[in-house]
Amino acid sequence: MSFTTIVLLVLAAVVALALLSVFFKALIALLPVGLVVILLLWLYYRFYWRKKYQLPSRPETDWFKASQADPERPRKQAQDVTVRDVDDSEAHDDEHGKTN
Repeated sequence: MSFTTIVLLVLAAVVALALLSVFFKALIALLPVGLVVILLLWLYYRFYWRKKYQLPSRPETDWFKASQADPERPRKQAQDVTVRDVDDSEAHDDEHGKTN
């Protein structure tokens, strides 16, 4: 590589870094403006838009309610299951070996 090639590469890198620096400084300077816009939009939605369309303050979640069982798909009964009472110390001993 010749001296002029090295100088041109360094100058190109300096220009690229300068442009990135300007871009990020502008981005950092615009962050508070973006936060204020977000806050104003949220306030508008919170107080005016919901009242205009008479929406509830909290959305209702209908996708899961334990009281609403689906009559067309009843739960299957468990098969090959045995149930026994387990003492906590017994379960601890089984998992981690004797602790006493």
